[in-house]
Amino acid sequence: MKVELIDSVDEFIATTTAFRAADPLRTNVIGSVALAVAAGDRSYDDYHWWTVRDDDGDVVGIAMRTSPFNMFVSSMPHDAARLLGEHVGRFDDALPGLTAPNDLIDAFLSGYVASKSPGSARVLAEQRRDLLYELQELVEPVAEGYGRPVRSEETEALARMLMAFADEATVPSLTFAEARDLTARKIKDESLFCWDVEGVVVAVAGHAPIVTTGSIVLGRVGPVYTPPASRRRGYGSSVTAHVSRHLIEKGARVMLFTDAANPTSNAIYQEIGYRVVDELVEMRFAES
Repeated sequence: MKVELIDSVDEFIATTTAFRAADPLRTNVIGSVALAVAAGDRSYDDYHWWTVRDDDGDVVGIAMRTSPFNMFVSSMPHDAARLLGEHVGRFDDALPGLTAPNDLIDAFLSGYVASKSPGSARVLAEQRRDLLYELQELVEPVAEGYGRPVRSEETEALARMLMAFADEATVPSLTFAEARDLTARKIKDESLFCWDVEGVVVAVAGHAPIVTTGSIVLGRVGPVYTPPASRRRGYGSSVTAHVSRHLIEKGARVMLFTDAANPTSNAIYQEIGYRVVDELVEMRFAES
């Protein structure tokens, strides 16, 4: 088995196409980020693109780290995750944490500790668990109002909603400038929608760039946010269904992530036709 750290995002995309096509849901985040970097739509402080090959030379696992964010690890055999952890200790010891399928955490960590790198002495603590859902058959709820794309004149108001979402969902926080730029970009890309009740935006939902890998077209819904004053009226369900329908009409399979500890969002997604595929765990390192 062999681990490779690839410098070129274009080479990484080409090398991992078949692997990503075979497991499009679990590799969607890695694929969408890599494609956005290659297109010049996103930039980060640093990049680490990883592949693991078996003895026949076939890719059996992939991972990425776009600094300052966590390393994101795909499904792979346990011995591949262990070997990846060992190489990360040698070549990317500053990683702040990782997000990976639950069953791979221990294998990765055992390899990382075996590297005896300075960073491997840190304590790894669980931050959150996310459930990966795929839409089976869309059930569109009935609620007052209608779904529509967000308008450019609503940029600042929607930016504040995205800031509130980040704070509430315990994902990396956004400054107002960052949220405004993100909102403007998503409006331009026509990937941000809202639920409108008599001219008032009562919920918002977006989607990541659609990823096409081989013959597989996949869309990922998120973020989804309803301000507290507008909750329990079906608006969040309705705007999620609206974005899901939009992606279906683009010819995409549809997926999303949600916090495993949030019973409300999990119930909503299941009611409109989503089914659990996997569980991912976000871990963070702390100084020992």
